[in-house]
Amino acid sequence: MSQRVLMIGLDGATFTLLKPLSEQGVLPFLTSLIRNGTVAHLMSTRNPLTPPAWTSMTTGVSPETHGIYDFLRPAFLEDGNVFLKINDGRDNHAESVFSMANRGGKRATALNFFGYYPAPQIDGYIASGFVPWKHLRGGIHPPAFFEELKASDDFDYRDLGMDIGEEKKVVQGLAPDEHEEWIELQNVRDKAWTDVMCRLLKEDPTELAAIVLDGPDKVQHLFYRYMDPDVYSGEPGEETDKITRLVTDFYARMDENIRRMVEAAGEDVNVIITSDHGFGPTDEIVYINQWLADKGYLHWRDGGYGEGEAKLAADKLKDHQAMIDWKRTRAFCPTPSSNAIFIKPDPGDGTGVTEDQYMDVALKLREELLAWTDKDGKPVLAGLDMNKMRGRPFVEPCPDITLKLRDGGFVSIISSDEAVKPRDLADGTHRPEGIFIGHGPAFRQDEQVDALNLLDITPLMLTLLGLPVPKNLEGRVPVEALVPGITATKAGTTKSAAATSDADRPEPTKEEREALLRQMKKLGYMD
Repeated sequence: MSQRVLMIGLDGATFTLLKPLSEQGVLPFLTSLIRNGTVAHLMSTRNPLTPPAWTSMTTGVSPETHGIYDFLRPAFLEDGNVFLKINDGRDNHAESVFSMANRGGKRATALNFFGYYPAPQIDGYIASGFVPWKHLRGGIHPPAFFEELKASDDFDYRDLGMDIGEEKKVVQGLAPDEHEEWIELQNVRDKAWTDVMCRLLKEDPTELAAIVLDGPDKVQHLFYRYMDPDVYSGEPGEETDKITRLVTDFYARMDENIRRMVEAAGEDVNVIITSDHGFGPTDEIVYINQWLADKGYLHWRDGGYGEGEAKLAADKLKDHQAMIDWKRTRAFCPTPSSNAIFIKPDPGDGTGVTEDQYMDVALKLREELLAWTDKDGKPVLAGLDMNKMRGRPFVEPCPDITLKLRDGGFVSIISSDEAVKPRDLADGTHRPEGIFIGHGPAFRQDEQVDALNLLDITPLMLTLLGLPVPKNLEGRVPVEALVPGITATKAGTTKSAAATSDADRPEPTKEEREALLRQMKKLGYMD
């Protein structure tokens, strides 16, 4: 049996949309993989978000172990202030499946994953995602691979990176006449990444090849209400019909990208299709920092920022930080994407929470959050996690509390005259239920199994490669998805991957920071 694996990650893909599209005949190739393979829901991290989810999927350990919780992380300064820093591969404390494959004598390819910048020097190929195109060189290994991509005639290598010019177009949202151009941009980017993978699969295939197509996530954040039949778009009929046609065409082209890669890989390759999380609608805005201010945990400077507006421009995030009076603030949410509350430690001058006070403050916060109701007396939260009280080690800066909003959305961090407000139109947001499709000689045919966890994907890929699973991985091998006779073995542990300290590396450039913040805005994380 083949010991080659092709993993195709579809960022944000959900059966909620794929199932009706399949029934409509829009996804003929993906439908054939489902009918001749094994499918399941794939459960995401507690906060179903791109950075922790893809990192967990490709390391086999949870955020508390690898240390990637969000796009950004708070740094607590000696003067009591808080500064946000960008996460990248140097903040990951865990070994990747690509490195594990190398140690087992297998070569590996990883394309467009978050958190692989600077590019690790593996035996194979790396091209990191979430990198401005002007800085792609640092996210690509080996160096000659970058030169090959730059010289390509069939696509523009700049389409592989974040184009700052395009990011600026959506800082305040897209105008109706920009919808078609925006969707086409995602088609171009996903095809460019597909072209790169197909070239490698044909010219220099590695035993493990993995790629993320991030177009689905971006399209769904902006246009989910046009695709889910249970969510009314709220737009005029002709506009809804136009957007629905454009987005449907996007999925048809996504299906073609998948077909090209699977066929380039060959018939004997085991194919795994995953998503880092699912998707659904969000119809309200929860201003978590305003709630913290109402409860006395957070204090605004000069009356706050935002004045009840729902949108926070990406290039104003730093200004928003300046609108918090850190000397009087004891708890805060640093970013909308984090859905987290951090309890600010006391630097020694009484401006935060001391170790002795921590338990009382954390439990009081928990009690008040769970008692939080709207005007109709209904709970605002679906639940929460007390991350530092779970009886297991964690990598700092770990959120003290992770929130689960009742509509599955992300919080807003700006000030407002009310802590909860309805949205004018439903937006798309993340759900924990992603997708899993397994196809190839190792997988059962026409089979649906109970939900898997994304922590299971690294153990599964190692088993399909014929390699033992390190004992310290947190996931399991889903043998119920595999044909009889395939067994998993456990041996050894992962290699130490100590993260690089901030003191040992330069701060990101202003351009890199702006590009990431605008990408967060574009992905719907800047409400």
